[in-house]
Amino acid sequence: MKLRAIIVDDERHSLETTAILIRKFCPDVEVIAELQSPIDAVEIINTEEPDLLFLDISMPKMNGFELLNVLTYKDSDVIFTTAYDEYALEGFKQGAVHYLVKPIDAEDLVESVQRVKKKRTEGRSSGINGMGLKPKIPISSLNGVELIEVDQIIRCESDGNYTTIVLQQRKITVSKTLKEIEKQLVDFPFFFRLHNSHLVNLNQVVKYIRGEGGSVILSNQEEIGVSRSKKMELLEVLGIN
Repeated sequence: MKLRAIIVDDERHSLETTAILIRKFCPDVEVIAELQSPIDAVEIINTEEPDLLFLDISMPKMNGFELLNVLTYKDSDVIFTTAYDEYALEGFKQGAVHYLVKPIDAEDLVESVQRVKKKRTEGRSSGINGMGLKPKIPISSLNGVELIEVDQIIRCESDGNYTTIVLQQRKITVSKTLKEIEKQLVDFPFFFRLHNSHLVNLNQVVKYIRGEGGSVILSNQEEIGVSRSKKMELLEVLGIN
């Protein structure tokens, strides 16, 4: 499970240190923004809808608790970071998954991220899969909402504000961006973004062709290119040396 994270800390040194520790010790966390201004952070968090917030508490103009209260997007898990441990109780009252006291210890950081992953995994298993049903995602259509079985999806291709979802027996085009579809599939770690235009189901990959970025052959015999920036991550996930 890959977690998209945003760090908010008004102190540049602390911000950079937290980002370095995350990238070094938490490879399953992607830092998508590092922000010093809590006021600017509100708009970005609402837009990006991250899975995880690393949030400083004591900040000028708006502290971490106030920031959470004004967000319209409320589904991020929160790990508070602060130099003042007297905020711990209030932090947990605000729904924090964990609480890290600066300077952040690498082991505590890893433990906090594992708590988030465990919480999200348990939440997923208690839903539709807990009933023994195949996982599905809802897709709106003119006549209602179609429920698509996740394991039937071979790939998803971006077309501006639309996305074509290629299934085992057919294709459908929906009025959602690829980013929106990717968020619906975030709990299924076998979906992988090959580049800006394609999200593929790794269970449907039958061959990797070497090259500058390379490409993959899917179960329907389609060949999709891989961006150079994603090549090493893909090879690692597929277990290719």
